[in-house]
Amino acid sequence: MSRHSDCSMYSASRGGFRRGWRLLIVLASASVVGCQQSATIGPVAQEEQARKIAEAFASASADAGGDEAGDEAGGTGWATLKGRIVFVGDPPEMPPYNATKDMATCAPGGTAPPQEWLIVGDDGGLANVAIYARKVSRVHESAEPPEEEVVFDQKQCVFLSHVCPIVIGQTVMIKNSDPVGHNTNVQGQNAFNQTVPADGSTPYEPQREESSPAKVTCSIHPWMVSYMLPRENGYVSVTGKDGAFELANLPAGETIEIQVWHESAPGGAVIAEGETADRLGWTNKGRFKIKLEEDQTEEITIQVPASALSG
Repeated sequence: MSRHSDCSMYSASRGGFRRGWRLLIVLASASVVGCQQSATIGPVAQEEQARKIAEAFASASADAGGDEAGDEAGGTGWATLKGRIVFVGDPPEMPPYNATKDMATCAPGGTAPPQEWLIVGDDGGLANVAIYARKVSRVHESAEPPEEEVVFDQKQCVFLSHVCPIVIGQTVMIKNSDPVGHNTNVQGQNAFNQTVPADGSTPYEPQREESSPAKVTCSIHPWMVSYMLPRENGYVSVTGKDGAFELANLPAGETIEIQVWHESAPGGAVIAEGETADRLGWTNKGRFKIKLEEDQTEEITIQVPASALSG
């Protein structure tokens, strides 16, 4: 789904609401006329009755939630959210991948590369955390799809990008830098399953946004695992070993819900602790909400206890 069609759906939703209450006014007016054939009510009374019904209908819609962004429409400017995600506790030592074939390539010297389901840097930074805006009303040009393609490579029977963010509209060039063939199997709404020959490549263009990263595996080497996260805009960041993230040029003046995901968290939902998490109203779905002022740069440190990640 392109960003244009998504915006069209949003506009159609608002237009549908307007058409709904206008139709209700017409029906109410017709009903009043039909039920009062023996008396002359007059156009003023009919319009007044229809207006009251329409107001009641609008009030009920607002109570039910209404448009998600309607209550804060009209925000201006941009702001940045940045910081670090820190692991609290003693991280486990990563065992090697369980390579069972093509050993000269996948386990040179008899040892496969270490697994990556919980990577913590020397200063406690938690790697491979995806942090992204769930929905925004405006998108800065810097968060539009970049022209350059995303390179998704595999070498020594390991996906070199363990968590790979993609903006819908970008082309992903799936490469195989190994001297043996790989089968790249992307799950989720943008299913893709194709063999990439040795030293070969193939293009891949996801069309639909995923609410959470989609798993990527290799049928030839089943221990291989990675994740792709296609989003409608570039408001997504994946941490490295320093745990750092940055969501630049978010729309200011509106409340934005942020999702925090890690493969080792139950259901992917990262549960944080500490003063910052409490202040942000962190939920058990790995989410928090934040409203930034124009030109503001908010820097936070998110603490994730070892008990929140199981592997």
